[in-house]
Amino acid sequence: MATDKPTTLIAALLLSCVGVFAIMAGPIMTEVLVAALGLPADAAGQIFAVEALGTALAPLAATLWMGRVKWRNAAIFALLVVVAGNVVSSYQTTAGALTALRFAVGFLGQGTAFTLAIGIISGSAQKDRNFAFLIAAQVVLGVLCFLVLPFPKDAGVGGVLLPLAGLALLTLATVGWIPQPAAPGAGHQAAAGGGSAGPAFMALAVMLIWCTGLGAIWAFVKLIGSSGGIDPAQVGLALGISTGVATTGALAASWLADRIGRIIPVTVALLVQVAMIFLLQGQMSFLQFAVTAAIFQIFWNLTGPYLMGTIALSDNTGKVSLLIPTAQIGGFFLGPVIAGQFLTGQGFGPANTVAIICCLAALALFIPTALRLNKRLAGQVAP
Repeated sequence: MATDKPTTLIAALLLSCVGVFAIMAGPIMTEVLVAALGLPADAAGQIFAVEALGTALAPLAATLWMGRVKWRNAAIFALLVVVAGNVVSSYQTTAGALTALRFAVGFLGQGTAFTLAIGIISGSAQKDRNFAFLIAAQVVLGVLCFLVLPFPKDAGVGGVLLPLAGLALLTLATVGWIPQPAAPGAGHQAAAGGGSAGPAFMALAVMLIWCTGLGAIWAFVKLIGSSGGIDPAQVGLALGISTGVATTGALAASWLADRIGRIIPVTVALLVQVAMIFLLQGQMSFLQFAVTAAIFQIFWNLTGPYLMGTIALSDNTGKVSLLIPTAQIGGFFLGPVIAGQFLTGQGFGPANTVAIICCLAALALFIPTALRLNKRLAGQVAP
């Protein structure tokens, strides 16, 4: 499967952006639901979480059909679902109908698109580099979300969802560049041979726990900034700037690769994230909020490629890698749900606490997982 062609990678990157658009725009969407529809913060977080759940479940279904269905046809179906689902969602005014629609769009549209992107890149020769490019593309999307999407009072729900429909229409133009593998996981099996997929599943668990922490803080980050005394428009500007700066995290990962191994960069990145999450609370100035958010996102984007690369490197079947979106988006579903249970209207401190605990738990699990994988890889190259 010629997945290292520039056009194929462009198609994969656009599919991945469609897959995570709702996550990247999550803070804006949460604010829109509160401001435009009058929903309480916890209810808005639940809608965000249900959409993430649908997106996370799609890769599980994909393991059953990706070897049987033409990827181009699957991409066309998913993108059309995103277009239609977001147009219809833009006219909903009740939480129940919107929740059902967002789950369907996540499961049938965004999750399927994201899984196709992961399948394409997992079959490429330069996995770490291409995963870093994928994250960089998603970060650029995040910047555009914060800087371009209209404020809630101007356009309401449609101001967030209609641009996603437009992105899906643009991606339809690249469907002809999507390849179809000869057999599911054939390339992985030939390259890696037999062996346990345990390290891959352990790395998936690390990603799930870590992303649960990210979801807990990310879903409420705009509201955290506003509650800290910053004008909502300035909060969006700060997040847009910080997200743009955070592209350097993914680029640093593509440059570092395995020069110093995986344990050191991931350990440093997670500990810095813990420190920044702790600082993202209480009264803050615009500069303090922007700098803290930027450092947090830089090291967030440094962590992702290493975890993705660990999963793909230890995957013998090609199917475990397809579950990367499940671990990622599943975490973004669990995070707001867990944090929302502790929100009492007295602040967003519980979101920070959940995020910190998850980052530390992910680190505790990652270190032995990486050590075990290093030992396995050393055994493969030994004479």
